[in-house]
Amino acid sequence: MAMRSRCLFVLGLLVATPATLIAQRTLAWPDSAWRAIGPASFGGRVDDIEAVADDPHTIFVGTASGGVFRTFNNGTTWQAVFDAQSALSIGDIAIAPSNRNIVWVGTGEANNRQSSTWGDGVYRSLDGGTTWQNMGLRETQTIGRIVIDPRDANTVFVAAVGHLFGPNEGRGLYRTRNGGAAWEKVLGVDVNTGVTDVVITPDGRTLLAATYVRRRRAWGFVGGGQTGGLWRSIDGGDHWQRVTSGLPDGDIGRIGLDVARSDPNIIYAVVESEKGGVFRSLDRGATWSRQNALDERPSYFSQIRVDPRNPERVWLLATSLYRSTDGGKTFTSDSIAVRVHPDHHAMWIDPNDSRHVMLGNDGGVYFTYDEGRQWDYIANLPIGQFYDVAVDARQPYWIYGGTQDNGTYAFPSGTYSRGPLTDDQVMHIGYGDGFQVATDPLNPRFVYTNSQNGRGYVFDLVTREERRITPVAPDRKDRYRFNWNTAILVSPNGSHAYYYGANKLLRTTDYGTTWQVISPDVTRGQDWRNLPLGPGIPPRDRNTLSRDDGTSEFGNITTISESPKAAGTIYVGTDDGNVQLTTDAGTHWTNITARFGLTMPHPVSSVVASRFDARVAFVAFDGHTDDDLEPYVFETRDGGATWRSIAGDLPARGPVKTLTEDPRNPQLLFAGTEFGLYWSVDGGRHWLFPGGSLPHVMVDRVVINGDLVVATHGRGIYILDDIAPLEAVNEPATSAGVRLFPVRDAMEVYQWRDLPLPGRRTFMAPNTPLGALITYELPPAADSSARLEIRIRNADGVVVRELGGPSPPGTHRIEWDLRREYAFVPPPEDSGYYGVPRPPYVPAGEYTIELASRGNTVRQSLQVRSDPRVATSPEALRARETMMTRIDSLTRTFAVERKSFMAVDSEYTRLAAALDKAPLATDSTVRAAASVIPVLRARFGSSYPTPIGQAFDLLGGLESSSATPTEAEQRTLDTIISDLADAYAKLQTLISVQMPRLRELAASRPAR
Repeated sequence: MAMRSRCLFVLGLLVATPATLIAQRTLAWPDSAWRAIGPASFGGRVDDIEAVADDPHTIFVGTASGGVFRTFNNGTTWQAVFDAQSALSIGDIAIAPSNRNIVWVGTGEANNRQSSTWGDGVYRSLDGGTTWQNMGLRETQTIGRIVIDPRDANTVFVAAVGHLFGPNEGRGLYRTRNGGAAWEKVLGVDVNTGVTDVVITPDGRTLLAATYVRRRRAWGFVGGGQTGGLWRSIDGGDHWQRVTSGLPDGDIGRIGLDVARSDPNIIYAVVESEKGGVFRSLDRGATWSRQNALDERPSYFSQIRVDPRNPERVWLLATSLYRSTDGGKTFTSDSIAVRVHPDHHAMWIDPNDSRHVMLGNDGGVYFTYDEGRQWDYIANLPIGQFYDVAVDARQPYWIYGGTQDNGTYAFPSGTYSRGPLTDDQVMHIGYGDGFQVATDPLNPRFVYTNSQNGRGYVFDLVTREERRITPVAPDRKDRYRFNWNTAILVSPNGSHAYYYGANKLLRTTDYGTTWQVISPDVTRGQDWRNLPLGPGIPPRDRNTLSRDDGTSEFGNITTISESPKAAGTIYVGTDDGNVQLTTDAGTHWTNITARFGLTMPHPVSSVVASRFDARVAFVAFDGHTDDDLEPYVFETRDGGATWRSIAGDLPARGPVKTLTEDPRNPQLLFAGTEFGLYWSVDGGRHWLFPGGSLPHVMVDRVVINGDLVVATHGRGIYILDDIAPLEAVNEPATSAGVRLFPVRDAMEVYQWRDLPLPGRRTFMAPNTPLGALITYELPPAADSSARLEIRIRNADGVVVRELGGPSPPGTHRIEWDLRREYAFVPPPEDSGYYGVPRPPYVPAGEYTIELASRGNTVRQSLQVRSDPRVATSPEALRARETMMTRIDSLTRTFAVERKSFMAVDSEYTRLAAALDKAPLATDSTVRAAASVIPVLRARFGSSYPTPIGQAFDLLGGLESSSATPTEAEQRTLDTIISDLADAYAKLQTLISVQMPRLRELAASRPAR
């Protein structure tokens, strides 16, 4: 079987100080190193869907935090086309009506969630979305809408909502007339008022834009004010006038707009106000009439769409999906969006066939071809928004994680299938918004899960029972406050202790049957409902629009860590900026917040007690809800008495969401940030982005169990298999600079068959590598043309496999599949009943990996283990090994004999063509050759019916079981050997007797 090669990372010097030279390796992991495993059986929030009007099979999907996906075949396959960019939150996508190759993307979603992330301006593509260029407006952070002049693709309007968590000058409506080379703000109000939507009529002259005041902090939200409203321009955006006729007075919140394509005089708006709802204009927005009071959760939705062929048919996107057939006077949701995830944000209606609609919501993407009666879920977009991840100790291990508005799931990191990973084995283990998850190391049957606002459960993986264990205070006056994303922790010290974070720290040792309070209120105890949101935002009262939408109770624990080295030493962090410490299991607590020296309190995103030293711990703060985007990471080495920043060279505008310490190398740290994963191999002095196919996606949790398991908020789960080389990256190399990194044990497994392969519309991810991952480093001055050899030796020193590998400078990885090497390998299309023929496994035992390069030889040991799942005996395994070894030996002889036959067959064909027909018919020796050649062609062929094909099929059967070979298998092998022996004898007669006569006749033939 051909060797599979995976190159991993490139090394080099990074920095030097006057005192010492720090050899810091730059680890750039290429695409093949990361496994993106989804799943895709559930989605994440979709903010926009756009398709090419005259080619609706070409579709773009913009996600809340996972980038842009494109399909050319109506969703059968997708490409992530935006991954090279630095921000993956998408607010809007626009395709130029006059040129389908011009596509604009505005980054930063406008949906105002507590989990919403932000962008870095607008991007343009001139090649249909393949490549992108940032065109500015970076400080806007959030783009609500982009519209392109239907007559001139260089004229573009961008509705910039601005910062969600603070004031900024970037708010407003922008226009470019030269394709983004220059921008002008054509509509602006103040630093707190942005533009959330804009529409343009087909003539490019009339525009309507909606201004919007919004502010979110960790403790509250305001979505409206006096400066919100509707504005109109009738001269292409040069001049604007506020529209009031027929619209509500007072505070105005979020407004959504759409123009009827079949009659541009008709425009619809959904307006957030005390007397808001759905409004319609019949005069291009000059005057309005209220059609309906419907406006469901406007700060999160406020999207309205008009059928492009019928101005009376209107869709309203909200928690439910509503449709009107009478111009918005009445709406129904009874017969549409059945078996569709709720919370709808995006819709595209085919301008040539209104029955064809594409819908985006918190669950992903849906298509309908019958006006919403039935929907097709597009289950191959891996855009899950994970808040957390945990793993168990199975092999392959299972992954557990909670997701935004899609519940909590369990699924394997890999399988023993011969094919890819699919979503077939995904198990739903929790409802609602899924958050933190923990496995019980003492009883793998149970998993702790929780949903929003403290709803805790113990899930039984066998019976799938969900036991609710949400703590309730014994005194109703002492009600616990829980975070939307409740902090949990299973004690690392071998007990059944399970910690739960409210405003107090709670603990159970009986799976939630009873709870103990082990702390006082560790928060600041503020009256969060009356905390101001910031300058320019009035206090919240009963008239405040969208008051505190999406805000859970404030003042609670967000992160918990207990020292594995000192049981009872526990750190907690809170959303109101406190860090508290106990060293006696909660009897006494110390507020250590002031020791970090922050100028204002920021939510604590991560506390980590070191696995190596009870005096060492780490704390991260996330200030983005205070409009502070700096990374804050601290370390203590004296038990929390003093702290120093180790944020180092983390990106200046990338708040840290989570921290993880490697369990084997105390210098190896991982930081999940708003814009990707970073790691440090020197204890936090320097941080590096891994690169490769891991995009700059938000990372909410990192788990290490020999692999690196990354929970992204927008692209599902990523796995970096076997990070032992990363853990050993600072170990010294040989004097020649050549290193062979440690190789973890590898297991030979019996792989099962898949169901018939599904179509490409089914999500398929790379399965876990089952062989040995061999990683090596070559020095910077290495000659790329030099030969590199990797040999695998058994315990007797015999070479059982030889491999090649990349030889340029740097560090590379190849995979050995634990098999011998065939001397003869038939082509893949000659697969038999058991698939593509594969060499047999080597016997379990000790092996040595030997790398020879440029006169240097380095070695590492490797333990190859048998599959522990199988019920067999050593005698049975030895018998199978003996038979497989005979087949292997048979193929080597066959390879030599076949090579001889191919040469003879070629010569025979040439000589026979040169001879007259008479000798071929009359000479008995020549006749014998003519009769044996077809027989030998059949015997030396590579396809299944040939003897060697039957040998490969027999080997496949032997590989598929661990039992003793059967009598029938032994007889089959005897028949194969007999048939091949007969073929070899006939070949020798052909070579020694018949071919010489053929040559003699050919030589005696007169020249013409």
